[in-house]
Amino acid sequence: MRKVKRKSKNILKHLSIIAGLFFLAIAGILVFVFNIFSEPSDEFAKKNSATTFSPFIRTGTNTIVNRKQHELDNAKKAAGNKEFSIIRTSTDFNKDIPFTVDKKAGVVYKKQYNGRRINICVTGVDSRIGSNFKHADANHVLSILIDKGEIEITSIPRDTYADAGMPDTTTQNIIAVLRPAKGRKAYLNRIAQIAELDTIHYYMEFGFSQAMGIIEWLGYDNSKQTLQVLRSRKVFGGGDWQRTYNQGKFMKQAMLKSFNNYGGMFGDLVLMGGLSLTETNLTSGTLNAILKKLKESDFGQSEDVTLRVRPEFPYDYKNFDFNDKDIIAHMSAKVDQYSGTNPGSSQVSTDSLVINELRNAVRKAIRSDSSGQATLTINTLKTYFQQKAWLQITDKNTRHHYRETIKNLLVSAYKKKKEPANAEKVQQLIEQESNLFLNNKNKSKPEFESDLELIQ
Repeated sequence: MRKVKRKSKNILKHLSIIAGLFFLAIAGILVFVFNIFSEPSDEFAKKNSATTFSPFIRTGTNTIVNRKQHELDNAKKAAGNKEFSIIRTSTDFNKDIPFTVDKKAGVVYKKQYNGRRINICVTGVDSRIGSNFKHADANHVLSILIDKGEIEITSIPRDTYADAGMPDTTTQNIIAVLRPAKGRKAYLNRIAQIAELDTIHYYMEFGFSQAMGIIEWLGYDNSKQTLQVLRSRKVFGGGDWQRTYNQGKFMKQAMLKSFNNYGGMFGDLVLMGGLSLTETNLTSGTLNAILKKLKESDFGQSEDVTLRVRPEFPYDYKNFDFNDKDIIAHMSAKVDQYSGTNPGSSQVSTDSLVINELRNAVRKAIRSDSSGQATLTINTLKTYFQQKAWLQITDKNTRHHYRETIKNLLVSAYKKKKEPANAEKVQQLIEQESNLFLNNKNKSKPEFESDLELIQ
């Protein structure tokens, strides 16, 4: 009997040791994970501090050249020397739009920082509605200097040199083409190199539709006008360099505006909704931890965000106030004037194009769903769903209709294929997106009574 008791005690003792080791392991993992956002880690600080890069680079012809000059020469070639020649001069086209001048964004100032750095690549991809082909049209890196409570925004023109595997006789060896030609990993590596960073930790990608949704979510009155201005490269002088700077400036102003004014943005539900508009490896928990650390550092002043344009190119960048809706409207009118279109007509054209495209896709999906062809239904709608194509529609009721119709058809198709996880994912993503726009005041009757009206 004593042997049995002794044996039982030994078993319990071993189980206690195993349990203790298990919880110690879990605790160790949690300490390691959350140490990124708490006390400084020498290993993390070393890994993410600024690196001294060689001023030289070996080209494809095995020639050693100046790295910055090489990148600049290739960017000039890609942009076209004629277009590049006007970059150094001002244009009178927008002289009546108020702006200040930023002489520092394109110049390298040595700022020593040895703390932890979290690098997030933000990419605006340019792909046609319904197409999976993605050029990297807008390229930016948010570097969170977590110990300092500051952010650096590094903006990179789409025509910056990158070996996309294209013939040297073309102008296609640029960062915009590298993303579709060689994939995300090669793209992020090249972005880190241009920005003079060790690595990119996280990425966020979104297309035209998602960008409109994000701009609307951030509280800008006319997302179409705002995006039209941010995409323009010919109207405001400076070519792609000025356009890239404009996008970085907008990100800075939107970031500070949201951080200071919307305390609710720190809630996981809202963050998940915002992330649902992008393709990303960031989680709401990670983003929430970053934001909390910034808040603890009293982040929120203009000087807490630094703008950089790389490759280095000294230029007097025009610094516009994108928080002023009158300036946005004025700039949008300039874009319309330059392109020879009537103000506002492009939005009507966009709405008509997107509605027609979605109507045809939904009709096809309804037919395949009715005939039990679940795979065809999914293939017909999947790209539109990933692009959040309905966000390009101005009328909120019509937008809501197509979003719900596409969601219901995809959920039905995935359930028929016995893929409940995918059905739940679709349902969850739409629910997260809906949470972003709960304050929508347009509650009138939807334009369409039912999905069946679309196939009459």
